[in-house]
Amino acid sequence: MRKPMNKKVCALVLLPLVISLPVIAKTGVESDDQAIAQRQTAFSSIESDLKTASKSIDGQDTDWQQLALLSAQLTDHSKALMTLFPEGSQSGSKAKKEVWNKPEKFNVLLAQMDTGFQQMYQASEQQNLNELKAGLSQAEKTCRGCHRSYRARF
Repeated sequence: MRKPMNKKVCALVLLPLVISLPVIAKTGVESDDQAIAQRQTAFSSIESDLKTASKSIDGQDTDWQQLALLSAQLTDHSKALMTLFPEGSQSGSKAKKEVWNKPEKFNVLLAQMDTGFQQMYQASEQQNLNELKAGLSQAEKTCRGCHRSYRARF
């Protein structure tokens, strides 16, 4: 009689398959639609979280815990966006073709946005209002500049 496989061993055996599923799934049209939907969700969340963070900066009564949480979420969204523009995912997208044809500047802007979010997170952990405002300002400027350059108008 065979002994049942240990849960940890099972997880280690299945982990490579689970990790490779997004790569395997990327081959179909449905995955392009999924990438577009994930990008739109991330960008909408960033917009909402930035507004909430901006309103939360009070100076006297700043909710540092909420700002740390929002900053962490913003960083997670920006990191996700760095992987959500794979080649071939432009069909049906509102992003301009330059995102894929000339990605260097676009990728630099994504990295700058992420740097602003990281600065916000560190500042909220240190409860440093000036650094928090600087990170927020950098992220917002990058968002506006990127939106003007890479968002298609219909």
